[in-house]
Amino acid sequence: MKKKLFYVVDLELQNADGEILETTGNKFVRVYDIENNVPTKFCDLEIDITDNSEEAIQEYLDDNGHEDETFEFIEL
Repeated sequence: MKKKLFYVVDLELQNADGEILETTGNKFVRVYDIENNVPTKFCDLEIDITDNSEEAIQEYLDDNGHEDETFEFIEL
């Protein structure tokens, strides 16, 4: 059975001229697991805005001891 991980993507913004915000070219991917009906933060990633979020999450999982597990990713 696939374990479900939920994620939220936010663009990193900076103040351009005091009133206008512009992206820095990065995005934050916040990944959550649900334990006992309570969301718990699994990890935070900062990646390039052009990178695929789900591929970045999978790479993080593979690099951190979860390479043999199967996950389903759900964007919130």
